[in-house]
Amino acid sequence: MFQHLRNVLFSLFVLVSFAGALPVRAGQEFRETVGDSVLKNYYYRVRRLVNSPEVLPMCDTLFRRAGEQRWTRMQATALCLRLDHFYYNNDREGILDGVRRVQDFCVENGRKDLAYFYYFVWGSRLVTYYTKQKQFNVAVYETRRMLSEAQADDYPFGEAECYRLLANLYLIQNTFGRAYDYFRQELNVMEEHGIDDINLPTQYASLAQCALELDMPDSARMALDKGRALRPDLPYQRFTLDKGMALYYLHIKDFDKAGAYVDSAAMHFAGNSSMRSYLPGLRFLRTEYYRTTGQYDEALETVHEALSDTLQREGGYLYYTLYKELGNIHWLRGDMRRSAANYRDYIHLSDSVRSAEIRSGTDDFSGILEIARLQGETRELQLDLQQKRLRSTYLIIALLGGVLVLSGLGLARLMRLNHRLKASEEVVKAQNKNLMAVGEELRMAKERAEQASLMKSNFIQSMSHEVRTPLNSIMGFSQVLVSKFRNDPTVEEYVSIIEASSLSLLRMVDDVLDIAYLDQTEELPRTDYCTINDRCHECVAKSLSQLRAGVTMIFEPSAQDPVLHTNSKRVMQVLLHLLHNAAKFTVEGEIILTYTCRIPERTMLFTVSDTGPGIPAEEQEQVFERFVKLDTFAQGTGLGLPVCRLIATKLGGSLRVDPSYTVGCRMIFEVPFGLPDEI
Repeated sequence: MFQHLRNVLFSLFVLVSFAGALPVRAGQEFRETVGDSVLKNYYYRVRRLVNSPEVLPMCDTLFRRAGEQRWTRMQATALCLRLDHFYYNNDREGILDGVRRVQDFCVENGRKDLAYFYYFVWGSRLVTYYTKQKQFNVAVYETRRMLSEAQADDYPFGEAECYRLLANLYLIQNTFGRAYDYFRQELNVMEEHGIDDINLPTQYASLAQCALELDMPDSARMALDKGRALRPDLPYQRFTLDKGMALYYLHIKDFDKAGAYVDSAAMHFAGNSSMRSYLPGLRFLRTEYYRTTGQYDEALETVHEALSDTLQREGGYLYYTLYKELGNIHWLRGDMRRSAANYRDYIHLSDSVRSAEIRSGTDDFSGILEIARLQGETRELQLDLQQKRLRSTYLIIALLGGVLVLSGLGLARLMRLNHRLKASEEVVKAQNKNLMAVGEELRMAKERAEQASLMKSNFIQSMSHEVRTPLNSIMGFSQVLVSKFRNDPTVEEYVSIIEASSLSLLRMVDDVLDIAYLDQTEELPRTDYCTINDRCHECVAKSLSQLRAGVTMIFEPSAQDPVLHTNSKRVMQVLLHLLHNAAKFTVEGEIILTYTCRIPERTMLFTVSDTGPGIPAEEQEQVFERFVKLDTFAQGTGLGLPVCRLIATKLGGSLRVDPSYTVGCRMIFEVPFGLPDEI
């Protein structure tokens, strides 16, 4: 009789401890998320008002604002808070609807990523609700369903949670052997997968207390040592371990150490309001200690203290068993009259509780039968579906038979075609042999052509270098002659002709060298920073000597001297050649150099316009081909514009003739650039 009452008190204390720890775990999951701090503060405000009716629209607002930020974990948290409102107000319909909402949301938005919330509402809310309502069969049924899904999802935390729920359910029903096994399985899963759970120390304490009920003190001590090794820092964790140690020493009859741990357990309640829900456990421990050590007055005082506690009075089943505990203590003291009175009160109060339990058990059984009926209907539907699939399978087999017949006819035709194919194959082999021979000849010809091209380039570079050296000498000595015979117009004219011809020949050599170099280069890099206005002024200054009488050259800047990252040497080379061409063909009028800087596109658009004869529309692309000259009597080799277009292409830009310009010729040179702060 004493042992049974002790089991009841212990089991209900475990339920209180288990239910009280759940909000802590939910908060821990939220703290691990990252998101908007304003939304987090709103979350804390909603959580503080979870018992108030006004929290429901606030939960909807939290859900909507989290959805705008694509924060799915906060959306799931908002749905959990809505469920908590119904859970703490014991609203069955609201709880069932809330669990369904959370689980549907998790499935729609990635069940694997939201697995914590999916299994949290199932176990910590739905199963715990059934447990608090003493609908143990439904609770066990739901927990086993949850365990099957957690194992199928390979979610160790959910699997461990199921073992924890089953252990507590069997513990409440005083089935300590099965409770011990499930606690052991839970801890094995957590240890195997390295799960760091805030309630782990208390689970070791629960395992130890089950072991004591099964008279396994060594296993109990081992579990308590593991729990203490985790060095818990929360008061309720340290309390459960101290309580377990006290019960262990009571079990082995070491009353001094048991008393020390009882005192240690009581110290965790000093000035700590958060431990209020654990007072039944402390009173249970003190009652057990005083009764075991024969201190019956103190045991009676502790039980009367529990009876006067309004919070504990609301516990129903736990409350009326306290009268039985009073009867037991008076019996041990030999006060049979008081013991009988207490037993009479216990029997009177227990009648209504037992009636409620019978009704609850009936509802339990009805619920399970309804579930079984639904499962039977599901199996019938599945069987009907399988029969339909079987008929479809027969139809497919028939179709496959027809296909096989057609395939046989096709195979016969295929064999006839195969004979023809073999004959054609011999012809193809012979042709392939000829093609391979021709391909080998082409490969060798290609190699010879590449070698010849390389030799050509090397020859051009070598000969060009040899030509440049005497040309530079001729130009140098012609300038000396000009300075020496400055007063002789005839000599000055001859020397200027020599200098002009040397420059033309030198330009031709440079064009040949550029063609040879650019043909072997994939792209030209951006090498330096430059101010565009300065480079344009420099190009115009170098081109003024090429102008004919009556022709003016104008530079019109369109920006305030931008500084760009580009290849200024190659850009100036193109501009100088375009200005030189314009000067060569413009007899009167003007030559205009301008540019447009497109910052968003990172491109520079240069234009060189002249009032010369222009280029016919049908020949505007032809002038960019090598060695093409529209005026065969004009000086030059026809390599200048091809070199300029090749440079523009290698820089990533383009060079073209503006077909809409009819006054003369307008060349458009487009080249990309970078800004200094982008490097």
